[in-house]
Amino acid sequence: MLALRKKKFYGMIIGSVVLGMAIALGLGALLFWNQDTVILSKNKYETMSQYIEKYEKAERLYQLIQKNYYLPVEGEDLMEGIYRGLFQGLKDPYSEYLTAEEYEELMISTLGEFEGIGVTITADENGNILVVSTIEGTPANLAGLKTGDIITMVDGSPYKGSELSKAAQAMRGEKGTTVTITYWRNGVMEEVTLTRATIIDRSVYSKMLDNNIGYLRITQFEKNTAKDFEHEFQHLEQQGARGIVIDIRNNGGGILDSGIDIADQLLGQGTITYLEDQGGKRTYYNSQASMVATPYVLLINEGTASTSEILAAAVRDNGGGKLIGTKSFGKGVVQSVEKLQDGAAMKLTVLQYYSPKGDVIHGNGVHPDVQVLDLEETPEDEVLEKAIQILNSKS
Repeated sequence: MLALRKKKFYGMIIGSVVLGMAIALGLGALLFWNQDTVILSKNKYETMSQYIEKYEKAERLYQLIQKNYYLPVEGEDLMEGIYRGLFQGLKDPYSEYLTAEEYEELMISTLGEFEGIGVTITADENGNILVVSTIEGTPANLAGLKTGDIITMVDGSPYKGSELSKAAQAMRGEKGTTVTITYWRNGVMEEVTLTRATIIDRSVYSKMLDNNIGYLRITQFEKNTAKDFEHEFQHLEQQGARGIVIDIRNNGGGILDSGIDIADQLLGQGTITYLEDQGGKRTYYNSQASMVATPYVLLINEGTASTSEILAAAVRDNGGGKLIGTKSFGKGVVQSVEKLQDGAAMKLTVLQYYSPKGDVIHGNGVHPDVQVLDLEETPEDEVLEKAIQILNSKS
């Protein structure tokens, strides 16, 4: 009998506790509901908890800066800094966050017509802004800027490699206006003031040299470059060219597909290049059996970069024309540009490319078959002269 009474007593206590909890929870839920609280599923709650844990520190720093910095702070500037910092964490000079203005500038330059000074720049591994090449006949080219120069300031404002797009934007501007470029060359600081011009980057042009040797220059790989190349190559053949020099020196690259199309024109059936993503998945680009009949050689140097190196490696590994000059730049990665909803964009390295035989180009460059240095102290173009000599020996 006593045991039964104890059970009843304990049951009453437990029942009271459960009822109290139910009432409390009910009232709590009612109060929370009145405060516009949203009830989440377990999965969504866990996801939100992970986000809070990951970004809580950034939010805390954001609030501390807003509260304690000695000058008023624009929240948008801080957010832009966060976005840029994400890409800087990659320690990859080719990946970056682009504002809407910077994205528009990039698209303009890719189309091949803009107002500026005509220089191709990149960021090196030391965080500097490096001149890859200049466009023929532009203010930068005529002023003597060249591959390897390190640009430190534009109009007196310093720029680092992480601010590549901002530096490029500062160099562009209305035709007829001036811009002052400060740069290092061989340990000496130089300064030059340039007058901006309309840069119509004719990416392909050709001419006939002595003894029926054709000369074809590709300055950059743009949307219509492959089509223009085919036209100029055929035009030289129609003029009776016995051999053709294809000059891709100081060509900083550009659109990948244009380089692939030109390689397809030059080579017979074979592999042009293959690209590999972070998971090891490979994408192969192959050429068809049809190819040009006229002998040719390629001129390369330390300013030959990116898509230009894909072309050079494809020609070398497939036994096409000889590569003549010096080792190329060594940019063997591909960037994807994706526009975001607010007009900004990201440029992200997504693939690494290899020569048809599997050689790593990034950081190594492409080595010529015939090494020739174009000497600055002489008026002659020793590389071109060697190319002509090799083509003459074939006929």
